[in-house]
Amino acid sequence: MPGPGNANLPHFLRYSKAQGPQPSPELTAAQRLMSLAAIIAAGFGVGLAFGIGAPLTSMTFEAWQQPNWLIGVAGAVPSFAVLCVLPFGPGWASKLGAVTAIVSGCLVTGAGFFALYLFQTPEAWLVIRFLMSAGLALPWLVGETWMNAVSLSAMRGRVIALYAISFFLGFAAGPLLLDVTGITGFWPFFAGAAGSVLACVPIVIAGRFAPDLTQEEETVSIWLAARLAPLGMFGGFLSGVVEMSYFSLLANVGLAAGMEPGAALRLIALLTIGGSFLQFGVGWLTDTIGRLQMLLGLCVAFVILTCALPWVLGSTLMASASAFLLGGVVLGFYTVGLTIIGDGVPVRDLTSANAAFLVLYQVGGMAGPTVTGAAMSIAPVGGFVAALSALIVGGFLAILALERSRRRTGGV
Repeated sequence: MPGPGNANLPHFLRYSKAQGPQPSPELTAAQRLMSLAAIIAAGFGVGLAFGIGAPLTSMTFEAWQQPNWLIGVAGAVPSFAVLCVLPFGPGWASKLGAVTAIVSGCLVTGAGFFALYLFQTPEAWLVIRFLMSAGLALPWLVGETWMNAVSLSAMRGRVIALYAISFFLGFAAGPLLLDVTGITGFWPFFAGAAGSVLACVPIVIAGRFAPDLTQEEETVSIWLAARLAPLGMFGGFLSGVVEMSYFSLLANVGLAAGMEPGAALRLIALLTIGGSFLQFGVGWLTDTIGRLQMLLGLCVAFVILTCALPWVLGSTLMASASAFLLGGVVLGFYTVGLTIIGDGVPVRDLTSANAAFLVLYQVGGMAGPTVTGAAMSIAPVGGFVAALSALIVGGFLAILALERSRRRTGGV
């Protein structure tokens, strides 16, 4: 069923039927397109800030000859900061509004890069990285809320896929920039600050088309909002489990299977490239066959590809192809989960629901590598495969149970 302004949208954003609640029809098709283009473009800058900050910190701590445990702590600080900020994010977004919240967070992060340049001690960097990541939590949270609020429901999967592509291209560009600038001197810090500040530009330009996130009434807590779309929340948890497990441990699995170090590391790059290239197809299928069907399909595809690892890792070509396909599946959990949130939650509660989604994503990101790493201590390759397959099979069954409960109670 065509919606308002559908014929005026580019072909790749058109849709065939409506699903779920529609956003406010106040925007024309051109204004809606400009609003979505702004938030997708800003996602590249946010991804770039993440992609520069993480390796810059770990490599600098290594150059300072810091112990491995402290390098690990520095790597965990961003996730800890995001978790600390997210419960307060909806309230801040409600008071500041979408544009001010995003711009403020990006400017805090940009200033943080300059602070890293000025204060060159491990202790200072831990504090600054916490503040920077707390700042980035706002554009991450509010940007995804903006996108869900403005998207038409039946094209939401494709819009979120485009945002994911933009973000991960920025994330992948970060290490490439560091390869050019190095990790010392002024330029790597300038590059990180520039990416953060440039993310503000499309937001300011399209600010008049931003959703109104300010609410007169008290914002619903993220814990109550999580109950509005439990299937989407579970998708966020599974996304954190599989993403962090694969990005953290796939190279180690390759080494354990006998791959050369360079070939094992390239599997991570292929995972990111595959996720970026295949994500629009995931979004299109999500809009075409349905959210639940796509989430279940991702579970099945994930288990098949993961169980094939012990056989494909013996061949560089097959391992590369598998990593490419796995990238699309692994990142697809996030796309589908966020799409379900947009379908099932009223616009007034989207910020709180998205905060709950991100909290569960972070929790999954901590739980996945912990469980999988423990299993790998028993069997480096088989443990990885068995632990992740068991987690996702359990997830598959939990999704079916959630859907049966939803149908029985008539919920979303």
